[in-house]
Formats: sequence, structure tokens, C-alpha cells
Amino acid sequence: MKILLVGEFSGFYLNLKQGLEELGADVTLAANGDGWKQIPGADRPLYRTKDTDKPRKIYYKLIQPVLKKKDLQGYDVVQMVHESAYRPYINSYMVKCLKEQNGSLYVNVAGNCYSLYRAWKDGYLGYYTFDDNPEKHEMYTGGGLRREMTRRTECYVDRIADGIIPVMYEYAVGVRDLPNCKRTIPLPFNAGKTEYKTNRPSGRLVFYHGILREKDKGTAYIRQAFEIVQKKYPNDVEMLVCGRLPFQEYLEVLRKTNILVDQCKEHCWGMNACYGMAQGKVVLGGASRNSLKEFGLLKSPVLHIKPDVEQIVAQIEYVLENRNRVEEWGYESRRFVEEFHDYRKIAQKYINVWSGAE
Repeated sequence: MKILLVGEFSGFYLNLKQGLEELGADVTLAANGDGWKQIPGADRPLYRTKDTDKPRKIYYKLIQPVLKKKDLQGYDVVQMVHESAYRPYINSYMVKCLKEQNGSLYVNVAGNCYSLYRAWKDGYLGYYTFDDNPEKHEMYTGGGLRREMTRRTECYVDRIADGIIPVMYEYAVGVRDLPNCKRTIPLPFNAGKTEYKTNRPSGRLVFYHGILREKDKGTAYIRQAFEIVQKKYPNDVEMLVCGRLPFQEYLEVLRKTNILVDQCKEHCWGMNACYGMAQGKVVLGGASRNSLKEFGLLKSPVLHIKPDVEQIVAQIEYVLENRNRVEEWGYESRRFVEEFHDYRKIAQKYINVWSGAE
């Protein structure tokens, strides 16, 4: 099977590609490393991104992809990480070409999109990243050509895709009623590529929150919780907050910590949490009952937090009160990623969908 993966999301497609290749597929990953994160593994760029002057940007992001569209043909399956893989001005056209010149087209729902926004606005999610985040609202409600084209192109892609595959609960909510929506498939993770070390605390427990789109991740709530805990337990904790690190630097900082406090405005854990669990860290993040139900799970090693400072403080204090269990919890985290997110098992689930087996 010859497969084209388009785009990247925090290493999602890097890990999926590895799983598919181990199952014998011929995989090409066209991506730009998820922007400044510099995720490795792409076989070819989607478009050139390093130019600073406007004429070159326009050419490489809007014109060159169209001129080179024939380079992306002859695949049995094309799968996009998001409805908007290209700039909104050319996205519908490029996706139409991908569908016409290849076997079938599938789209993951693995990031914010118009369908998700509408689900949140209609009250189906409760809290979410759109709360207290007017800039994100404007992407789907504001005027201007770019915003209008973003809304139109995402709806268009959802309509023409052979299948839409959510990766977690919140992304499924917005597309579940579409006729081409498939079963939610968890994120794939190749734990063998991540070194596991026993998480045995010595001295202060080190908590780490990586800054990434602060309003999306609920950084303000987490900062406040960190300040309260630091003042209350000055001799017991070290609270680290830093961000916008390239992928490899982020992993290096993570290795020096005991507990990853990922985010508090989403219902489910993502790739960052998987990297933390694979290293043997205790993870605080999204793990709501609805997210567990979506996967058919009764529990996960992720300690659930939400945008509530007192609730986050309570979960951190729970870890402090049970610091003798941090090593055990870290081991359970690693085992969970190895089993539930196993990249080969997840890759097989995708093959089953593409082949019509499920």
C-alpha cells in the first residue's frame, strides 16, 4: 500500500509513519515539522517556510504548491492531519487535486477546526480552549477573506473526504454526525524511540509546564496554581515554566522533571502527554470521563485537571501526599503508552479503515 501523509501535529504523523512502515507500507510524509517545533521525519516539505520577504512567501506558500501538485499523485491513500493543510487561499484546490489524482482521501481531526468551534459554541463541550480566547473565536467568526475562506475550505474538505477520523473525544464531538465520520482512533506512539528512566524522586519534586499557545492550554490557571503550591511547600517542590522550545530541547527539559503538567483546557491527553508518559513521568492533563468513554477505557494514568486553580492545586497536592507512589505511577505511564498507544497497533487500525475492514 502506497500512502501519502500530509502535515504534522506534534509528532503524530512521524509516529504513524513508523508504524505503517513496520507493517510493510510505502509511506511518504509531506510536512513542515509542525512549524517552530521542528519535528523531524518529513520526506518532503509541504511548502518552503524560511523566507522572510513577502514576494518569496507568496510564491512558496501559494504558487509553488500548485505548480508541483503532480508530485503528490499515484498514492493508494492520502491522509491529511487537518482539513487546512495548506494556506486557505489554495487549500480547497489542493485538496481537490489530492483526491482526484490518488486513490482515496482521509482527514484526521487533530486540531481546532470550524466543526469543533460550533460544537463548543452549542454547549456540547463545556469548557474548552475557546474559553477566554477571543483571538481564536475570530478565526471562525470574524470578517475578512482569509477567515471566510478558512471556514469554507474546512467544510468543503469534510464534505469530499472519503473518511474523517478523530483522534480524541473533543475532536469527535464536532464531526460525529457527518456521514463519513469514522471511529475515533487514538494517537500512535513509538515508545521504543523514547528512553525510559525510573522516576525516583530525590529531594524536591520537579513539576514542569511547557508554554505552548498559553490561552489554548490554560497556562494562566497553571501558573496561579504553581505560585500557590510554591509558596505553600517551598522546600518540597520546584515549579518550572518555560516554552516555545524546539522539539528536542523540550524533551531534554522534560527528562529532568518528575511531573509534567501539560494543559487544563482540553478533555483528553495529546502527544506531549505521550512523550511524558513514555519517559516515565507522572502527567497532569486532560483525562475527563467523556474522553475515557470515547476510547472504551475505565481509567488512564493521566491525572485529570481542568481550568480551575483550586482543582489544579488539589491534584498537585495529591501527588505531593503520595510522592512515594511517583515511581509506580511513572512505570504505569510507560506501560500505558506502550500498550494503548502502540504505533503498530494504531497503524493497523488505519489500514483497516482505509481497506474497509472497519
